[in-house]
Amino acid sequence: MNTPLVSVTTLAYNHASFIRQCLDGIVMQKTSFSFEVLIHDDASTDGTADIIREYEARYPDLIKAIYQTENQYSKDYPIERNILFANSRGKYIALCEGDDYWTDPHKLQKQVDFLETHPDYTICGGRYHVLEEGKPELTERDWMMKGMMKYPFGRTITLHKLFDEYLLWTLTVCFRKDSIDSIYKLKRCKDDFLFAAALEKGKGFVFPDYFGVYRLHPGGVWAGLSVRERLQQNKVFLTELHSYFGKKSKSLRKYYFRTIIGLNFFELSESKHLFRDYMKMVRFTFSGELNTFLYRIVYFLKMTWYYLKAYIRKLHAKKSKKL
Repeated sequence: MNTPLVSVTTLAYNHASFIRQCLDGIVMQKTSFSFEVLIHDDASTDGTADIIREYEARYPDLIKAIYQTENQYSKDYPIERNILFANSRGKYIALCEGDDYWTDPHKLQKQVDFLETHPDYTICGGRYHVLEEGKPELTERDWMMKGMMKYPFGRTITLHKLFDEYLLWTLTVCFRKDSIDSIYKLKRCKDDFLFAAALEKGKGFVFPDYFGVYRLHPGGVWAGLSVRERLQQNKVFLTELHSYFGKKSKSLRKYYFRTIIGLNFFELSESKHLFRDYMKMVRFTFSGELNTFLYRIVYFLKMTWYYLKAYIRKLHAKKSKKL
């Protein structure tokens, strides 16, 4: 059997309602090259594994599945890096999680053609629609629309500006496997780590084409979290990401600062030592790099103003109750 040029990797967990559409979007790809599909089922309990076995039997030369008996995500195990990427044979890797799906049958061909003819680029993605549970119509992220509005022929991005306008998304990307070596030096492996690692080695490109659909549903790992939970998770990931890539990306340094300060203001509302904890934030704000100093000051003052307004409303509500 020919060595595949692309390895498509898929994470699945309790995606019985979605996994067929995900796999159909992958197997419908029309390419001039061979590709493989590696699926990791993380001990699903809803029949997802049975559906994957059905597709594995139907496409034995295309699909290879790994079935867990114990959930690995709950152990904070880097599944993609240590299992899927480690077993992939392609020169390129494309991602599509089990609750998302591709809509363009030429997605992989377009991306591989681009990367093969542009050796200074390491990763490329595209636009995508959002399907929110309970809503019949597809929508699009505001930041994606604004970020691509002036670029009808596609947009180049760099590590330096990766987080200024977040235009790469997991279900649309395809990257060179040898461009992400640095993730093996890190404890965790999240999509931001992959994007940063690839962009450390070259440029990225965002196609104007719509490549797929991202589902928003309560069972989603990220979509089901509250704002505070997202900030708490981001703090863990960004602390490591910032320590490795921070000096090479101004946008990452700003994103890291926003996350830490945003989480601290959430926690300030429950603090018993308001002045002490607020002064900790002041020290943190003044301790960063000079080239983001003005940004940090403006953002901190803005958050302080929002917090003060919320605090005054809270006091007013308490007073009204007493009356």
